[in-house]
Amino acid sequence: MIKLLPLLLTLSFFTIACSTPEEAQTETQAQTASTTTSGQQTENAKINLVSPNSQEAVKMGDNILVVEVIDPQTQKPVAVETLDVNVSMPMEGEEDMTSMAKVEPDAQPGRYKIKTNFGMQGKWNVVTQVKDPKLQGQANYTFDVK
Repeated sequence: MIKLLPLLLTLSFFTIACSTPEEAQTETQAQTASTTTSGQQTENAKINLVSPNSQEAVKMGDNILVVEVIDPQTQKPVAVETLDVNVSMPMEGEEDMTSMAKVEPDAQPGRYKIKTNFGMQGKWNVVTQVKDPKLQGQANYTFDVK
């Protein structure tokens, strides 16, 4: 019995060492896939870009973007609990450059000002996402900053 213990330990070590990372990843994905979420059915809110319009040039530096969240049932602007905004510029061979985005409600209900800084010329991506108990939605915008 004592002679079998080193043999079993050696076999266990080789089995673990020879397993591929793909097998471990598959197991992790299977565990993740089995996770379910519960809660109310949410409807998709529409997020429209109000300013700048497609005719306006977007300059490098400080900018204010204005978006409007539309309720899908009433087709009217609606205030939401949370509007997340991510601003980034893809960089070839590197991680994306990111910029801070400060979101403030506008004077009109359902409209939000996004204060950000485009630090370089080029293509910038702005991803807006509504996170509200009753409404959810996402919109992506690309700006060619001059």
